[in-house]
Amino acid sequence: MLSRYTAPMNTARLLTFLVLLAILGGCAGRQPGPGITTPLSITDAANPNSGELNAFEQMYAGDTDKSLAARFLLDNLPPADRLSMSADELSENLDYAFLARASMPWGETVPWDTFLHYVLPHRASQEPFEPHRAMLFKELAPLCATAGSMEEALALVGEWCAQRAEYRSTSRRDLGVMSILDAGYGRCEETNILFLAAARAVGLPVRQAMVPWWQHTDGNHAWVEAWTKDGWKFLESGTEFSALNQTWFAAQAPRMAKVVAYAFGQPEDPSVYRTGTGFALLDNTAAYTRGTTVQVSVRLADDQPAPGRDVFFSVYSLGGFRPVTKAVTNDDGMARVILGPGIFFASCAAEDGLAWTLLDTRDMDETRVRLQAGSPRALPESVRFSHPGPAQNAFKATTSPKLARLRKERARRWEPFLRDLPSALQESLPLAGERAPLWLRLLRQPQGPATPWILPLMTGLDDKDLLQADPETLPRDIELAVDAREASAKAGLSYDDETFTRFVLSPRLHLEPWSSWRAQLHPWVKKSIALPLARKVQSIREDIDKLPILPQTLFGPPLTPLQTLQGGFCASNSDKAVLATAALRTMGVPARCEIDFGGVEYFDGTDWQFWEMQTAAPASGALHVTGGNDVQPLKDFGVTRIEDGHLRALDDLPWKETQGVLTCAMQPGNYLLLEPKRENDGVLVRLIPFNVADKETTVVQIGAE
Repeated sequence: MLSRYTAPMNTARLLTFLVLLAILGGCAGRQPGPGITTPLSITDAANPNSGELNAFEQMYAGDTDKSLAARFLLDNLPPADRLSMSADELSENLDYAFLARASMPWGETVPWDTFLHYVLPHRASQEPFEPHRAMLFKELAPLCATAGSMEEALALVGEWCAQRAEYRSTSRRDLGVMSILDAGYGRCEETNILFLAAARAVGLPVRQAMVPWWQHTDGNHAWVEAWTKDGWKFLESGTEFSALNQTWFAAQAPRMAKVVAYAFGQPEDPSVYRTGTGFALLDNTAAYTRGTTVQVSVRLADDQPAPGRDVFFSVYSLGGFRPVTKAVTNDDGMARVILGPGIFFASCAAEDGLAWTLLDTRDMDETRVRLQAGSPRALPESVRFSHPGPAQNAFKATTSPKLARLRKERARRWEPFLRDLPSALQESLPLAGERAPLWLRLLRQPQGPATPWILPLMTGLDDKDLLQADPETLPRDIELAVDAREASAKAGLSYDDETFTRFVLSPRLHLEPWSSWRAQLHPWVKKSIALPLARKVQSIREDIDKLPILPQTLFGPPLTPLQTLQGGFCASNSDKAVLATAALRTMGVPARCEIDFGGVEYFDGTDWQFWEMQTAAPASGALHVTGGNDVQPLKDFGVTRIEDGHLRALDDLPWKETQGVLTCAMQPGNYLLLEPKRENDGVLVRLIPFNVADKETTVVQIGAE
């Protein structure tokens, strides 16, 4: 049985969102008015929460400005918010946004369109929504009311945030605002989430910006841009600062392959280069480094234009050729894109392979790329990516002394209560912030049916589950899981305790926000729990397979299993797999999401079976990677395959490490293993092709010349 091996994640953004930034295509229609809106992604008839949304809109029928603002929010709400936010939550956000606009010194100097897109929105990214604006206004309005300028107010907000949450590398999901404050930490996107919420609470227009992938190292970075009367300026959240445009990452500006800022809704801004449901991407590369205009031409074998072709521009980072953007050709087979300095792998689909070339923009203000999409081009044995050096920069990020003292005190406070716990919990529970007492109470509750499984379940929770889960609901969830296991055994499906703990009892499915999905789904599948395995799967498969998938959007978290079930749709391909995995586990069937495989695997007592969500094959082969101890996927190597016109990195493969060998179940097919060798001014990447066959094991060695 293969387990999931998790490589260290030091990136600023969860990988699915990065792929979205690079790959999303299409452009929603623009409409005149105070805010550019998009058609509703969910009709009222399909939304069980439509009554709350309609009630919110009706609250402002007699107020022109607030009515326009309410309509703007409703037109751009992401699916998770449309399914869950109440009229009171939406109105608190809107009312306090207008209160800040009316009462803060700079409030009404902010242009209306800027207010709509960068002050009014209640979210920054993919964080679960947690009501926060009233609390933040109460805390920060008195602090900022006497500020002599917007820049001074931004610095005061930065100091307040830095004293409450510091940077710390965390797992891939975003925390909500209140959870970040509770934890006292977050990765760069999460410190951005807190700063954006705090600044908007006092009427300061802010947005998130990012470099999708670094060239000079693995990962990426996200930061904050703030609107001032002198234009947009940048700052680093999670640190105290006295001036804008002075950050540690300013030294890396010459190496930025692409800088993207994003807006809630679709502003009237010439830098908008891609739009979708409820969002816009803005190209801000030229504000940080020299931007090169790239003219792209894609031709077929007879030299005819190839319209509608996606052309990807990738750099090497975190084990893969990562697209930083794409261009889509027009009817003449032409497209245009702006890139920062560096060497890019430019590619598009060509039959069952790629048309590709290497593009060097380091000394170019403008250049051209021509790709022959009529026939694929053989991939090279290696690719050398180069990038500029850093700029000189004296700015350093430091943790607030107040926050450092708080974290030290928090660790000291809980140490006596943790001594008797396993080492993993001694390390993780202090990170639960002020929720640590709730977990200690759960561990010390009276003996009951759930008691033997509480410690194994808690040990498997990650940092964000400990911050978001409700410990009081877990005993009931455990009892439901144990009962379902016993019912499955009576129906002929048995498995060991490790399989039960990891693939039935575990509440973590993929990247969805925490929810008590087992108790929520139990009424739906209750009648099927005692059935044989085949009939269990049959009882839910037809309903899940036919769920429609909405166009992807930038903002908002993945849907929880209950939201998908009640709404009758998915916000992404992974939502369907998450619901199927949750339903199977609720019925006592070991199951796991396999997003890279396009489906779900479930255990039949002997082997893992594949439930195809997209056109895909079972992972019936295996890959062994050898090359010494402590070799890590996405750091020392990556696995990729040709897909949709680029080399798609496979980030969620189910790795298992045994005696220095990494083993992974794989779908049959052709792949490449990428092995990097970092150098001062670039990286040399070996491309090692390999094939996986059905029921066979392929061995690939890294570190060999």
